[in-house]
Amino acid sequence: MSTSPVTLMVARRVAHGRYQEMMAWLHEGEQLATDFTGYLGSGVLAPPPGDDEFQIIFRFTDEHTMHAWEHSASRRSWL
Repeated sequence: MSTSPVTLMVARRVAHGRYQEMMAWLHEGEQLATDFTGYLGSGVLAPPPGDDEFQIIFRFTDEHTMHAWEHSASRRSWL
């Protein structure tokens, strides 16, 4: 496994008018991730005009910490 920082990217489509709900949901996930050793931060890339697919990015110190987050009970309950 890599010992370099890794990025987890997830695409989510957001229905028109539900942007604020999506951002609140994302903030909840970010708060949960802060409890994980190795979490470096996260962000969201908005789609271009006329598109509804947001790119959500989570950064971790290495693959091991990313996998711990991916398979955690916290993440499962959030999703």
